[in-house]
Amino acid sequence: YSPVGIASLIAGKIAAIGDLEVVARQLSMYMVTVIVGLLIHGGLILPAIFFAITRKSPFTFYSGIFQAWITALGTASSAGTLPVTFRCLEENLKIDRRVTRFVLPIGATINMDGTALYEAVAAIFIAQMNDISLDGGQIVTV
Repeated sequence: YSPVGIASLIAGKIAAIGDLEVVARQLSMYMVTVIVGLLIHGGLILPAIFFAITRKSPFTFYSGIFQAWITALGTASSAGTLPVTFRCLEENLKIDRRVTRFVLPIGATINMDGTALYEAVAAIFIAQMNDISLDGGQIVTV
């Protein structure tokens, strides 16, 4: 009976919205903001850090872990992707097994930079939805 109860709660909230078009527009801007932020982070910042530290092409690295990326998209789980990531790093990129077996489980557990970006944007979005204006200092703090 839980799905019926949850559907009823959602339907009640949607029915209580005064102007559904405005809320839908705000939600779409929220989604676009999160996606653009993640693309900038994953497409510009992380490759720049990788190149600055290793002096190797990030694109070679990305092509070596492509199968792990696809698996991560399908499972939405860092831990569930670990076996494929081990194989990609050890076989495709020839990274020492001792390094991968030590670093990957830790990284899968504590590497939550995308989640941090999502939560910061969510906090600002919720403030805007409740007509709470944030100044520059408060936004930087978030």
